[in-house]
Amino acid sequence: MITVCLYGGLRECGRRFDLQVASPAEAVHALTVQIPALRQKLRQGFYQVRFGRRDWSEGELKSGFGQPAGGVLHIVPRVQGAGKNGGIIQTVLGVVLIVVGALTSWSGGASLVVAGIGMVAGGVAQMLTKPPKFEQGKGVESSRNSSFSNLSNTAAQGQSMPLAYGRIYCGSRVVSQGIESRRIEGNSTAANGNSVVRMVFDAAKIKNPNGNSDPMAVDLTLGMKKTFIQGVAATAPNGQKYNTDFENDSVRAMNYEAVYTVD
Repeated sequence: MITVCLYGGLRECGRRFDLQVASPAEAVHALTVQIPALRQKLRQGFYQVRFGRRDWSEGELKSGFGQPAGGVLHIVPRVQGAGKNGGIIQTVLGVVLIVVGALTSWSGGASLVVAGIGMVAGGVAQMLTKPPKFEQGKGVESSRNSSFSNLSNTAAQGQSMPLAYGRIYCGSRVVSQGIESRRIEGNSTAANGNSVVRMVFDAAKIKNPNGNSDPMAVDLTLGMKKTFIQGVAATAPNGQKYNTDFENDSVRAMNYEAVYTVD
């Protein structure tokens, strides 16, 4: 006589079964034949199989699970993965447990266990292994450059650039952009006429009128004044205006005039 105790989600099919069978393999086979829901659940995970006061591995199931014996059989669902107990607790693939029970529950079936488990393992490995996809440009997608934020319409590396004719209403493709860092001395002059450099020096002069300050960094956005203006809807190729909601905050944020002032 063998008593089968189920745990975890398997208890939806019952908690305890007392069976007049000769081996634990026959007990598993008897339950999976009579309870289809249990058979389905065993196919979907890994389990700790404990019988005779010890845990059984898949290799031990092949040779000894069909031998005549009596006792209590515990089947406990386990999560297969990393953990401090990952190498201590033996786990068994549920579908292997079903195959062992089916092939060793009748006379002469023990010789088919190794072949049956080999077929199951091969099928499971095929289902769990993601087949390779031979797609052109897949490597280009995986090397997408994320050095810049999505505030500008950047293009991924290696992709083609569209060539459009006529009036186009669409986002842009940036061919190249970069960041340049410069060291600006406080006593230098903005003789090159560059407006950004001139803004920096104007702010530096206010902070230090003598002009003999250490190299400094100035946030130009602090002196930037924005005046929001009414946007103009773009015209489609058929002559009609695009329906644009200029009251939307995201649209209003893109329509403004910016003036830099030094207070």
